Amino acid sequence: MVTKALLKGSIKGVGKFHKTSVFPCGIFQYMKGVNDKPGTPNYDLFKLALKSTAKRLYPNYANVDWSGNVGYDPNDPRTYFSTMGCRTANGWDINGFGQLKDGRGNICPVTIILPTIAMEAKQWIDSQGIERIPPKYKEIGIEQAYIDSFIDNLDKAINDAKDMLIERFEYICSQDPSSAKFMYENRTMAGYVPEEGIRSALKHGTLAIGQLGLAECLQILVDCDHTEIKGMELAKKIEQLFKDKCAEFKQKYSLNFGVYYTPAENLCYTAMTKFKEKYGEIPNVSDKLFFTNSTHVPVWKEISPFEKIDIESQLTGYSSAGCITYVELDTAVLDNIEALESIVNYAMEHDIPYFALNVPADFCADCGYTGFIEQDECPQCGNQNIQRLRRVTGYLTGDYKTAFNKGKQQEVELRYKHSKKLNLKK
Repeated sequence: MVTKALLKGSIKGVGKFHKTSVFPCGIFQYMKGVNDKPGTPNYDLFKLALKSTAKRLYPNYANVDWSGNVGYDPNDPRTYFSTMGCRTANGWDINGFGQLKDGRGNICPVTIILPTIAMEAKQWIDSQGIERIPPKYKEIGIEQAYIDSFIDNLDKAINDAKDMLIERFEYICSQDPSSAKFMYENRTMAGYVPEEGIRSALKHGTLAIGQLGLAECLQILVDCDHTEIKGMELAKKIEQLFKDKCAEFKQKYSLNFGVYYTPAENLCYTAMTKFKEKYGEIPNVSDKLFFTNSTHVPVWKEISPFEKIDIESQLTGYSSAGCITYVELDTAVLDNIEALESIVNYAMEHDIPYFALNVPADFCADCGYTGFIEQDECPQCGNQNIQRLRRVTGYLTGDYKTAFNKGKQQEVELRYKHSKKLNLKK
């Protein structure tokens, strides 16, 4: 009853103009045998969720049966896969809570900028010349030398990120509980023991090692991204290193280190700006204003929703600290709930942990018209007080043209509508 009321409220919208609610972030937990198909007890709620998504972008879809959440208790909803923020997740707690999600959070993240490390490795190999590079690189060919040098540098960067996270974690743990009294008295952060200080609660949270720009990193090293087999092979090697190192740190320090696919709301632009200053404009690497988020397929790739899911689902299993996959849809799907259902089902079947659908949701602040507004004027009242609501990252925001930097704005404008490959009728 509560879920139904929330979804109906989302569909109705807020206020006299029925605006799309930006917060809270609605998440629907998709579970096999419970709500996934006709005949399951709560299938009606899944259909209602899809109707809400078509109109309001929310809810997103959390895959309760995701393989990365193995060991959850089907009889305890507190252990079901869920996220906080725009994608952050908590994996298995090494300090006693197991798959419990309630009362835990992401304590701090550090993000590694992959294209910078790739360029440093490539330029170092080039600068040495074939006669002066270390013997281990001479016999493997120049491209493999680039890759091996990059992996060596990435290993060091991941260790540096670990040290940064531990330093930040220790500083946070040194704070007095009275600085955030509510967090501990109300089990917002569970496990607090007054005699032990706030470390007793924070040790159950996540220390996230993030990444930015996998697609551009691959372009530097092997001249293609992970939409091609060669690029995907290297992508998996890179993600396996992240996963192995975080597992190593988790055991060594008894802290929940995890691989994080960073949203990079600001960093996508600031990192690119610094990169261009140092390396200039490189085709398919730095010829735009932004780096591609984490392990995502570049937004301009002309592929179908199912192809995007096929590619990204090969990498989501390496992340334990949070990731999201989303597809871009146009107005043709707004009244096609069956199409939305087939896309969500496909994502869940392909072990995507967290999934979102992006649909047009422009809004006229003068008359309340909601939908895709292609021109500068409202098609209903003719006024120009238009708010262009977009899911720029996992969250919704206000008008993306004022809420985000130039890099994110360009990324949104370059996004290919994956539904074009479905030949849906408007």
